[in-house]
Amino acid sequence: MINPGIYPDLSNEAYHFDPAISRSGIITYLDSPYKYWANYINPNRPVKKTTDAMIFGSAFHTLILELPKFLECYVDKPPRVLLKDVGREKYEKYKKYCEYLEVSEKIVLEFDDYINLVNMKEALMDHPQAWDLIQGATYESSYFWEDEHSGLMVKSRPDILHSNIIVDLKTCNDASPKTFQNDMAKYGNYIQGAMVREGVRQLTGVDIPTVINICVEKTYPHAIGIYIIDECALEHGHQQFKQALLDIKRDIGYNKFESYPIETINLPAWAIKQ
Repeated sequence: MINPGIYPDLSNEAYHFDPAISRSGIITYLDSPYKYWANYINPNRPVKKTTDAMIFGSAFHTLILELPKFLECYVDKPPRVLLKDVGREKYEKYKKYCEYLEVSEKIVLEFDDYINLVNMKEALMDHPQAWDLIQGATYESSYFWEDEHSGLMVKSRPDILHSNIIVDLKTCNDASPKTFQNDMAKYGNYIQGAMVREGVRQLTGVDIPTVINICVEKTYPHAIGIYIIDECALEHGHQQFKQALLDIKRDIGYNKFESYPIETINLPAWAIKQ
C-alpha cells in the first residue's frame, strides 16, 4: 500500500493497483456494496479485463498530457495491404512491421483509432478555451491520503491541476450539455471532483474552488463541451463519498456487504400509461 503523499511520477498501472479507494470504488459501492466487495476485496476476484474503450481513453490522455510517454508506449498498426495492390517491396516492409508489432512491448493502436486520436487533439488545439485550460498545469499527479473520519486510505489522480482549477479530460460519444448532465450523475464526475478537492486540501492545505470537465467527442467533427460543475453538485459529491467511506468501514468490520434490497416493486409510470 502506498503511503500518504503526492506522487508526480507514479505510473497509471501502479496507481490503479494500489488498494486505496478511488472514485470508481465509491461509485461501485453506491451501486451495490456486494459488487464493491466482489471487485475490490474478494481475494478470488477475476483479473479485470482492459476494454478497447479503456485503451482508447488512456491513449488520449497520454497523447494530450504526456506526449513523450505516448510516443514511447504506443504505436499504430497500419491498415491491411495486399501484395497485388502495393507490390513486393512495399508488401515485405509491411509484413516485417507487422512481425515487429507482434513482439513489441508497445501498446498497438488500430490505424483508424490512431488517426482519430490525432484528429481529437487537433480539435482541442483549435478550441482556444479548452486548449488554454490544459496548458501550464500539473498533469497526472497521484494523491493518497487517510480519510480523517473512516481511517481508510483514499486516492485521486487529477488529469490537469492548476493553482485554482481542477480540469478533467473526458472522451465521449455525445458532449452536449444534456448528455453530460446525465453522464455526470451516472459516472460520478461530481464525486470525482469532490475527491480531488479533498485530496488537494488534505495534502497541501489549498482549497480549489473550480472543477471543470472538458468533453471531446470521439467521432468527427469532435465537438467539445466545457462544463463547470456547480458547487451544489460538488458538495453533494463530498457528502456522498465521505458517507460511503464510513459505510465501507462498517461493512468491513462486520464482513457483510449487502447486495440489492428486498422490496416491493411496482410498474414505472411509463408502463402504466400504455
